[in-house]
Amino acid sequence: MIFEITKKMDEKIREWDTCKAVDVSGAKFSYTFIPTSIGLVIKVRCDICNRELDLTEDWG
Repeated sequence: MIFEITKKMDEKIREWDTCKAVDVSGAKFSYTFIPTSIGLVIKVRCDICNRELDLTEDWG
């Protein structure tokens, strides 16, 4: 299985992001991909403020 972030998802992440990275790597997000029988759940968590963005496409 290939897990990827599309351009549309990347735009949503940029709009949602308000935190500044606190280390030299600039890393601040963790990505979670959960395959299910009805689709793929995709979540992004900010490691700085612990907010979570759900990028799961509508299933209905």
